[in-house]
Amino acid sequence: MESRFTIKNHCDINYVTNYLNKNHSKAAGEGRPLVVLIAPQEKDRTKAQNRLYWMWLHQWSKSRGTDKDYEHLYFKKNFLAKIYDRDDVGQYKKTFEAVRGLRDSNHPAYQQVADGLCELMSTTDASTAQFTEYLNDIHAFCLKQGCYLETPDDLAWVINPP
Repeated sequence: MESRFTIKNHCDINYVTNYLNKNHSKAAGEGRPLVVLIAPQEKDRTKAQNRLYWMWLHQWSKSRGTDKDYEHLYFKKNFLAKIYDRDDVGQYKKTFEAVRGLRDSNHPAYQQVADGLCELMSTTDASTAQFTEYLNDIHAFCLKQGCYLETPDDLAWVINPP
């Protein structure tokens, strides 16, 4: 029954009112009253991207029966690291090279160092364009696995730049 509305003008208020009129008694009868949140639309792409990202992590982890923090690390390792390495973000490229050296030499600490790097890697280091690419990579990956990640109308703009 979850629904989102973007109110752009006075006429859009009618959709919200109609939805509430139609669904409030049913929800209350089920012991699950409706919760209404009214907030201004976020114009900051990074905040909106982050909100969509964690929403998708929740959807994906729920479909897999895993934890969203586990999936967060998985996606950083498999998608974000490649973007950071390609674009030479911060000190990541040099660190990735060092970790690859450990892997290539079959060093016993390789896995522990690689996992630690994945935990330390931050999505906040991504530019908005890199984060858009990251989100689109995640969406495509999940779709190939048979899980369509829902994108609310009020957040669709963060993955489809003008």
